[in-house]
Amino acid sequence: MPTLVHLADERETSSIKKNGIKIGKHRQGIFCMPVLTNFYLSHQWLRELKRSGVKTFVGVYFKMDSKARVYAGRYNQEHRHIELGEAIKEIQAIDDPLGYEIIIDRKIEAKEVDKIKNLPQNIGWRYKPRANGLKPCGCDYCIKSTIKGNRVRQKYDPKEQSISYKEILERLKIENDISEIENLLCSVRSKKRKGDPTELLFLLDKNSTSIDQEIALTLKMFKHKVSRAILLQLLDKDDSDTREFAADSLLELYGKDAEQTLKDYNDEAIQKSINDWRDKK
Repeated sequence: MPTLVHLADERETSSIKKNGIKIGKHRQGIFCMPVLTNFYLSHQWLRELKRSGVKTFVGVYFKMDSKARVYAGRYNQEHRHIELGEAIKEIQAIDDPLGYEIIIDRKIEAKEVDKIKNLPQNIGWRYKPRANGLKPCGCDYCIKSTIKGNRVRQKYDPKEQSISYKEILERLKIENDISEIENLLCSVRSKKRKGDPTELLFLLDKNSTSIDQEIALTLKMFKHKVSRAILLQLLDKDDSDTREFAADSLLELYGKDAEQTLKDYNDEAIQKSINDWRDKK
């Protein structure tokens, strides 16, 4: 069965785990996208949705029968009532799938939710896909390999790009707001780093599950010899998501070597990470 992702306010995580995804007021249904090999395409709506004022979105992943009927199409066009499998094939076939959406006209039960993951908060388009004459998106995803990309970044997103890693560390040391710490760690994940990640270990003393998860996700950006040791420590955390994210980072950094280490763990979350990694290969 295809896996779908719904973008939800991080503050709704506990409710979704308990009650599933409910159709909001004045909503037609549950908005989602299929999980494809193109990560950007699957999560393209995140940056636009953040304009509503939500600080942090998470990805809520669930499976659905490909024969189930959904409403599908571009956001500014009439949607067709078709089978999910047909909608996914259409997304994969059309030249420009940005702005495409799938709507499910029923609640997603809690038992249907496969996992909930933290996501990079700077992915996707803003205002409208392929905006012409509007403010361009200056994030790394959108300007990668484009002509004069740095100029676009500096002109339209100066605040996002002006903070250095040293400044991020200084702010993390004095910041007490959990949401802001998570946003700063998202900034750390904006690029690969060669520094020593032990500079972030003080954050684990805050005894916050969400920060533990963020650290597990962030360490995959550090090509440093101590990253492995820290991630192995995070595999002992009580929170299953933290263990899964730590395993994800180990596999991304060390590949088959990490797989050999992780396969000895009798842990459902870790084994799920291994299976997901194998499926992507």
